[in-house]
Amino acid sequence: MSKKQIIKNTTRLFKTVIDSVLNIFYPSFCIRCELELKKHEKLLCEDCWQRLPQLDEELEKGADLKRKYRERIYFTHALSVWPVDPHLLTIIHHLKYQNFKALAKKIGIFMAEKIKRSGIITCQALLIPVPLHKTRVRERGYNQSELLCKVIAAEIGIGYDAHILKRIRYTRSQTKLGAANRLVNVKNAFKVNQRDKIAKKTILLVDDVITTGATINACAKELVRNGAKEVIIISAIHA
Repeated sequence: MSKKQIIKNTTRLFKTVIDSVLNIFYPSFCIRCELELKKHEKLLCEDCWQRLPQLDEELEKGADLKRKYRERIYFTHALSVWPVDPHLLTIIHHLKYQNFKALAKKIGIFMAEKIKRSGIITCQALLIPVPLHKTRVRERGYNQSELLCKVIAAEIGIGYDAHILKRIRYTRSQTKLGAANRLVNVKNAFKVNQRDKIAKKTILLVDDVITTGATINACAKELVRNGAKEVIIISAIHA
């Protein structure tokens, strides 16, 4: 056997081993329809992505969020692509905790389309992700909202900045907290450190999931307090 053939066979074997390992972490069947996924598909097949029911309405002035707690709302609109769905929550979990960063592109494209259809884009708009505390970024390796921001910015052609809004206080995960405790948990947790970059601008604040709205409202409050013209929320899921 020639040296070239040995290298070719070794490469093929190595690829087989890698594919087998990846199949452990990247399921090879669609979690919704259970059909086999194509190589470029992750968790959901393309047909299932397209069949996911989307939210048609715009959540004007966060009216439904305001009903959940008696706090002043600091954002003007809230846009979400999908209602809560167990398959989507599985996808978000993998994006956030299982290093499935490739999912951000698929989700971000849907979010960008939602923004385009809404007609809210202006030349003064700026995308900002909901920040993670630096400790959590070290644990996770990345901020999923920042990954979504990058995709949306590329799709709609406006700028994003992940350094303007900071989370200055480490907070517990909101997942298992009630509405009242969520408000307390994120109070004074965010800080704008570059006021000149948001002055009189429309801020598109990006997050993966809106539940009670406590986190995004705390972020919006800090942005408005520091000169933002308005804050519009864009999320993948509205729970």
